[in-house]
Amino acid sequence: MKYVIHLGVHRTASMLLQQNLSANLDQLRAQGVFYVNAETPNLLRRQVRMIRRRHRPGSTPNEIGHFEATNTAITRTANEAGAETVLISDEHRLGPSMTQSLKWNEAHPGFYPQAATNLQHAQAGLPLADTRLLLYTRNAESYLLSLYSDAIRQNQVAMTLEQFCRSVNFNSINFFALEQELAGLHPNLQVKSRQFERIKLGPETYLRSFLRDIGLDPAPFTLHPAPPQPQLDAMQVEALLHIMSGSQSKRADMVARLRENVLRGAPNPLAPLVLPQWVTDSMRVTDEGRASDAGRTHAA
Repeated sequence: MKYVIHLGVHRTASMLLQQNLSANLDQLRAQGVFYVNAETPNLLRRQVRMIRRRHRPGSTPNEIGHFEATNTAITRTANEAGAETVLISDEHRLGPSMTQSLKWNEAHPGFYPQAATNLQHAQAGLPLADTRLLLYTRNAESYLLSLYSDAIRQNQVAMTLEQFCRSVNFNSINFFALEQELAGLHPNLQVKSRQFERIKLGPETYLRSFLRDIGLDPAPFTLHPAPPQPQLDAMQVEALLHIMSGSQSKRADMVARLRENVLRGAPNPLAPLVLPQWVTDSMRVTDEGRASDAGRTHAA
């Protein structure tokens, strides 16, 4: 049995992929793929909960044996279905996003600091030598803006962009280091990364590239390439923050309608959401330091 794990990460159109895979379950089965998200969703949700317990304050983490038991059940069911490949799409597998960690009142959360350990638990009992990971990467600045925009859209944080940047360890966002860390788990573990910004070529191209990346023929698939949710503009964020400040109003229905009206509007390209200059300067210095360290390592 081969295992293909799509890891996301968060804010890389994972839901778009998952919806299209579920809608093409017969095509996946015809190509020998057991898609866990649709075939045994309860087992996947159990693993997501177990990963969350490893991070959520006050929770008791599960023993690694619980992960292994879940994977054994997945593999057994896939074998019974006559599948050759197990496919899992789970953007929570590496741990919570920085936004989720903020909601749990974690101080200055970083970029998947326990990614390798989480993946070891999530893959317990599965042969890493027969596993292929697919990781979508982003430009660090666009990733940070996307995290904040989505947090405001989902009413998860009530802080300005500057406050958000001061609350998270944005300089820890390093997709290359994440890829290298995961690849180091096993010498034969395959890790393939794709640049998320390729979605600008069109959602359908994005979806078909994913299918080819996991070794499938995309021709029989009927895809529904809904455009990704647009990033909020600066004026929408300002309006939503004002609405949040009045969220204790007795007219909850009016507050909800105000939010809907703001979110229904198209983002204004003349008022883009822009990172503070000190953040982009800090990111640039961090990137230059990493490049310098890599150069010294290579020379040695």
